[in-house]
Amino acid sequence: MQPPRSSFVFALGQPGAEPALRTELMTRGLSPAFGIDGFVSAKSKVPLGMDDLPNLVLGRRVCLSLGKAQDVDVAAIAKDLGAVIHREHGEGHKEGRGPALTDADDGRPVLTLVERPGGSFVGLHRHRRGLSPDPCGDPQLEVPTTSPSRAWLKVEEAARIVTLPIAAGDVVIEVGSSPGGQTRALLDRGCTVVGIDPNAMDEGILGDKRFRHVRESARHVDAKALQTLLPGPARFIVVDVNQRPMAALSSVASLIAAARTDLRGGLFTLKLGDWSLLPELPAWRARIEGLFGPGTTTTAFQLPANRVEVTVFARRPG
Repeated sequence: MQPPRSSFVFALGQPGAEPALRTELMTRGLSPAFGIDGFVSAKSKVPLGMDDLPNLVLGRRVCLSLGKAQDVDVAAIAKDLGAVIHREHGEGHKEGRGPALTDADDGRPVLTLVERPGGSFVGLHRHRRGLSPDPCGDPQLEVPTTSPSRAWLKVEEAARIVTLPIAAGDVVIEVGSSPGGQTRALLDRGCTVVGIDPNAMDEGILGDKRFRHVRESARHVDAKALQTLLPGPARFIVVDVNQRPMAALSSVASLIAAARTDLRGGLFTLKLGDWSLLPELPAWRARIEGLFGPGTTTTAFQLPANRVEVTVFARRPG
């Protein structure tokens, strides 16, 4: 069977972000139509195949739309294409969602069934590295009781999309660490963390010998003095502060410059506050790439744990 083509696509994203998702679809030459509860459909001027689908920052899953479930023989298509079937049942419904994929599934077709008012829609896309392996892009992870906040999810969800260049024993600088959700995830991965935040940290985090707290705002931290506090070369930086993106990046510029020789990359949560700022994302990515130096690449995506935010992962060459 030849893989289907379609003039219609749909994208799954964060409920409430539909207007921004529509705008992003339009920038890819698509005409948005129906949208509700994190689901936006759109029409292309020409039929598309699985390999023609656009990469969207706000689209956790972008699929060719094959129509409504009652009009599509899902089982037959899955058999003919060797496709796995994923279903979106909504937050907290884990049974029957379908299997998570692995690296061995790179290139495999995936059929996605989405239920919305008005019917159940069927989509088709091809899995690839850089996509979440989870049904509909949402792993529905449970925050451990040892984590003081849901920010733990930001590290763990990102790690399912990109390979974080950290290993047990690595030193990580975390800017905006309070109360310690992302810190907990990094510590659980065996890292040593130096947290920079004027606010208090969770007592359980403070009690971990692999954590050191610099209780200052990043802009007040002497970058050279910080190097003397690090227990070893900093390999990674995590930034999540309550500032507009360019201000946040400016506040960590000297820290990155001082540690850049040893850094392998960084994970940045950029807080928009308003979806209308999304067109500025290319400028923010360029700023991050400039901070890390020549050859640095960035990937931008929105995690299920993000609010009106986007995550940017930076990787230095080598």
